[in-house]
Amino acid sequence: MTPARHLLAARVAGAQRWLMAIYRLDLELDAARCVVEPARALELLPPGSPRTGVVVVDHGDEVFAGIYVDPADVEDDDAVIEETSHLVCIAWHAAHDRPVSRLQLELQSEIDRYAVARLRGRDRFAHFDGVRFAEGLGPRARARYVNAHRAGRRTCEALERRHPRRADTPALLADLRRYYRASVSAKWSERTAGLA
Repeated sequence: MTPARHLLAARVAGAQRWLMAIYRLDLELDAARCVVEPARALELLPPGSPRTGVVVVDHGDEVFAGIYVDPADVEDDDAVIEETSHLVCIAWHAAHDRPVSRLQLELQSEIDRYAVARLRGRDRFAHFDGVRFAEGLGPRARARYVNAHRAGRRTCEALERRHPRRADTPALLADLRRYYRASVSAKWSERTAGLA
């Protein structure tokens, strides 16, 4: 393993530990072992795929998933957490025989970046405030990212209103865990009802 890939694998493992602890997930997943070279991943993906992402390959009875991170993004905590979030979310839904859409993955990664930043004592809204959508996105992909970003921000703002202090962390974690396991329709209605 190259030093760069070793560093990335360590960062992915750290992100997975945060997510597994926040949501109390019991998964047989070693996300660090799912790191693949970006060039190899992009060979398997359609043209115009993101430079950093998750690749899923269906081989009949088996499905393989991996994280690929462009060298320019390896030091970007948000990028590593986002892609690890996608992989963990796919694995959790598969383990529970639940379908998951790209929109759900993007929405959950918005919540995950907020949660990890808050628990680390960092600016929890930095990734919302500094958002830049990749150029060249098609209309459907752009709409998916924009909708997930807006819904994620509203959900995180609702969590902040409900749990504004550090002492509120246990209740915050309970809400995050409930949200993670909620149905898609509940997550969209909770933006305005359950968490407001």
